[in-house]
Amino acid sequence: MTFADNLVRLRREKGFSQEQLADLMDVSRQAVSKWETDAAAPDMENLLALAREFGVSVAELTETPEAGGENAPHQQKQRWLWVLVIAAVLAALFL
Repeated sequence: MTFADNLVRLRREKGFSQEQLADLMDVSRQAVSKWETDAAAPDMENLLALAREFGVSVAELTETPEAGGENAPHQQKQRWLWVLVIAAVLAALFL
């Protein structure tokens, strides 16, 4: 999920309209709309305020690797695949 997807999901879970969230954040409804469509991104101050409002970390809100996110299991599998490939190549070279 992207930041925009997370924002829409969290806003709806709280039962807020874009207008209500905009009022809470002291921004325009258009700003919230742009955030939710990936046309713009909130500045750090607004990002922190959004995370506080929804009770999540900034990492969870933005789906950065620190949050784990949906890509974490995939990335771990990819790492193991590379380890296995390197081990197989080394074994083939030395045997």
